[in-house]
Amino acid sequence: MTISPTDLKALLQKSGNRCAFPGCPSMLTVQESDDSTVILSNVAHIVAQREDGPRGKFALPLNRRDEEGNLMLLCPEHHKIIDNKPQLYTVERLRGMKEDHEKLVQTALGNAIDKTTKRDQFFDKYAIESVYSSLLEVIKTPVYIYQSTPTKDAIANYAIEQLPLFTQPDIHLPYILKEDRLYTFQDPRNADSPFHTVVELNSVRQIASRKWWDDPVKSRWFVELLNITLQIFTSQKGLVYDPDHYRYYFVPDQPGQPKDIEYKPLNQNVAKKHVVWQPITKKTGLPKSYWLHRSISLRSYYVSSGRWCLALRPEFRVTKDGNLPLDSEKIGAKVTRKKSKMFNYDLLGEINFWRSFLGNNEPRIVIDLGSSSLVISTTLLSGDINWPGIPEKYARTFTNVEYAEDLFTWAKLQNVLENEELFDDLDEGAEDDIDE
Repeated sequence: MTISPTDLKALLQKSGNRCAFPGCPSMLTVQESDDSTVILSNVAHIVAQREDGPRGKFALPLNRRDEEGNLMLLCPEHHKIIDNKPQLYTVERLRGMKEDHEKLVQTALGNAIDKTTKRDQFFDKYAIESVYSSLLEVIKTPVYIYQSTPTKDAIANYAIEQLPLFTQPDIHLPYILKEDRLYTFQDPRNADSPFHTVVELNSVRQIASRKWWDDPVKSRWFVELLNITLQIFTSQKGLVYDPDHYRYYFVPDQPGQPKDIEYKPLNQNVAKKHVVWQPITKKTGLPKSYWLHRSISLRSYYVSSGRWCLALRPEFRVTKDGNLPLDSEKIGAKVTRKKSKMFNYDLLGEINFWRSFLGNNEPRIVIDLGSSSLVISTTLLSGDINWPGIPEKYARTFTNVEYAEDLFTWAKLQNVLENEELFDDLDEGAEDDIDE
């Protein structure tokens, strides 16, 4: 197969002479002084032409791989990057990048880049520095949601409500009940599924997750499924969920005993951090009348077409003795006082602790959902800013930006991708979400 002139023309027009990689300013044609034109663009396949190429095992027919919908226009550098890291630049992510780029071109990309160029010339003496966010990129979400109707017997005997959130070792099985229907990421038609015996099997519908994301109601349902997934995941990590404040916190292993966790800090290989402890008064050396528990708020956000992020917000839980909550009116001042001493670098250190703990110092958090998976990068999303900078004495480096990939983490991801339920086309491969 070869790319047809029609598909190539459509790709070039939609790409607007710009690399489709987010944030890349590269123009893909350069006019030389001798009036010759240098072509710098690479036509990249989202799903490789051959099955042994990057993302080549994805279930897209070979005769459709040279169509415009499977092509992106990239600069040589970013073409190499996406093909060298197929585990990070998945089919779903590249499709989202292509869609975002073409929308940007269609609206006002030319004007936006011209304004950016003028601004950069004005600020050419400013320092360019990286700013890290509290967001982790979700690099893979479940492809499908399964809708089914509970059996009359299951409803009469409250079998649905009694389904445990976690019923299989190492597999997370979130579900929600909405409008007398059950929704889950695992196919109830699978005989090994705990949902198999409590739903009408002929009622099962397979829905492409993307169909929910732009729906104001269904998108909240999808977030609810993700939140329940995180509740199960964090409970396995030893955290307890606080439904009143929507956060997860540490508890002591033994009553009245402090607890420390080993992790990888910002600039060292290993360190320990208090996660449950009784603060000490500096002047007297005596313990204070309350305990602190490190906690985290986790929220899923749909940030752009096909792109999700997980927001981390470090918190503190206050108890009387490491167990019983402190009276609410006594908590505010203590937490405010504690947080008031946390400056930007301290907050970055807290966020880094949580990504280290939740991700086991690995490049990704991989959550097995049975017939699908949720994969979250542990690298904080960042961006470069052009600004006057800060005084040198306050500037501090951050070396452990990414966790190293090894054979174990690579094999772990490949196992997830190989066992993932493949699909051909999101619009054609799943049934419409029809309410009856």
